[in-house]
Amino acid sequence: MLLVTLVDEIKSRLDIVDIVSGYIALKQAGSNFKAPCPFHDEKTPSFIVSPERQSWHCFGACSTGGDLISFVMKRESMEFGEAIRLLADRAGVSMGTPVIRTKSANLYQINECASNFFSDLLYSDSGKLARDYLKSRGIDQLTAQSFGLGLSPAQTNNPSLYDCLISNEFTNDQILESKLIYQYQDGNRGDFFKNRIMFPIKNRRGKIGGFGARSIDESEPKYINTPKTDAFDKSSILYGLDTAHQAMLAERQAIVVEGYMDVIAAHQLGDINVVASMGTAITDAQLSQLKSLCGNLVLALDPDTAGQEATLRKLEDILISSNHNNMMGFNKRIGAIIRRDSINIKICLLPEGSDPDNLIRSDFQYWQTLIKESVPAQEFMIDSLPVRFELQSGSGKTAALEWISGLIYASNPFDQERYKEKVATTLNIDSSRLDPILREMGKKSKASSRRRNTIKGQSSRSQHNVANALPNTEVSLDEYALAILLKSTELEGIPDHFSPECFVRSEDREIFTRWLETGKIETLKSSLDDSIKPRLDEILDIQLKPIDLRQSINSLNQCFSRIEEGHLRKLQEGLLSSKSSFESSSDLEQAIVKMNQRLKEIHAQRG
Repeated sequence: MLLVTLVDEIKSRLDIVDIVSGYIALKQAGSNFKAPCPFHDEKTPSFIVSPERQSWHCFGACSTGGDLISFVMKRESMEFGEAIRLLADRAGVSMGTPVIRTKSANLYQINECASNFFSDLLYSDSGKLARDYLKSRGIDQLTAQSFGLGLSPAQTNNPSLYDCLISNEFTNDQILESKLIYQYQDGNRGDFFKNRIMFPIKNRRGKIGGFGARSIDESEPKYINTPKTDAFDKSSILYGLDTAHQAMLAERQAIVVEGYMDVIAAHQLGDINVVASMGTAITDAQLSQLKSLCGNLVLALDPDTAGQEATLRKLEDILISSNHNNMMGFNKRIGAIIRRDSINIKICLLPEGSDPDNLIRSDFQYWQTLIKESVPAQEFMIDSLPVRFELQSGSGKTAALEWISGLIYASNPFDQERYKEKVATTLNIDSSRLDPILREMGKKSKASSRRRNTIKGQSSRSQHNVANALPNTEVSLDEYALAILLKSTELEGIPDHFSPECFVRSEDREIFTRWLETGKIETLKSSLDDSIKPRLDEILDIQLKPIDLRQSINSLNQCFSRIEEGHLRKLQEGLLSSKSSFESSSDLEQAIVKMNQRLKEIHAQRG
């Protein structure tokens, strides 16, 4: 497969000891190497690199590990695709050979060519009206050029965009796949974008996936985007991320606005960590990208009714509805793997009737003050209770409490009391009465959760009925487990102890981790780097025997159990073989005890 060849080629040329030692000093420890963990403070080394397994693992506070790709991802705060490209360059593996070309690679090239065509037109005689418009919006030429702004023709030019693309050796089918050109039934062609300011929309690596476009004659719709393609999905890309991601890493904060003009205005005045969601609410795929870069997110969206409601719905999904789903990535052995609320979300309350673009240009200092004074999302949602519920009646207050109780219990324990006081004040309830009410609601929620999990209890008593559903020798346990997970849409959660590190292949860890974040196959597909999509297709092509939901859960539990056991035994062997080379370490001793205990638990569950 495409990605297998690329990853295997990289790993065949690079050694994990060489890669890790380029970042930290390693010392020989038996057949392994040791060092203080680079991801947390410690005095006694608990970070081990295994040349034999080409893997690393921290047996201390991090309690995580992986291969050379995951190390670079964590050390450099990179996504999978970026780490692959960095290591490919280090290994001397060409990224432009036919074996790693994908359909989307052609689309990126077509969009780049089209962007140059649009840019040339903007600075031609035909672009004066568009240039005047940009000037009226406060966009200077340097900024327009840095963002690659352009102009789509009002009518067919000579040469046309189609002629330009054909002359650059793209085929008719490739051009039509880009959605820049459409073809009528009679064979004639037309431009999708006409007489519009063109905003190239780039992914984090700076490749143009598609375009946003604004009419300059005030025709409707005012804004349109490239239709969905293999390279562009509006819901999974953030405008400006290619230039903003370094600032986000440095400042540990991202600011999300709605429109292209908002981003350009902020960047032009020095706020580089600003990106646009290109809609009224941030999506799961966009949130996933931001979480890999920073720990703080500020939503500075237009203060209109539709925007506020969309924001509330998204926050409800992130902070309340996903409270149960957060446990999908919780590992009792190592803690949280993925928590969808692991990023600290705040809301910037903009003045009524204003938008970021106008506010930034008219009073930049006031804009910065508002960003600093952003309120926690939880407080924003509590303040919204009078808008969402009829609080004059008992039933209205009950509905409000049922909605907001999940938010309170999903919050940091240190913040819960503060939120309870705020809820009590908002609902005009004596704070002493609030706890008993919330506890009663919590009991009902747990009872509902137990009913949902009944099927898991039933399934554990009938594992022998699905033994024949386990994969044959042509499909690995890793592949089979992922196939069940991705194809069984009714499955909820994973075994508590399972970590992505247990998978052998880097690609499988990335697919699994992304699935934990998204939980939806379509969102997963759009969030994965292009280089890993062939591996996903390979897994989705695995033919599963027809089994019901209960059997799927049983098979998945068996697979995860065996995968985890194999992983733990390899870790244990490596640790014990080099333990004599370590100074006394309570972390290492405790790690061995935990592994033994977990292995006993696995055998007890099977018994």
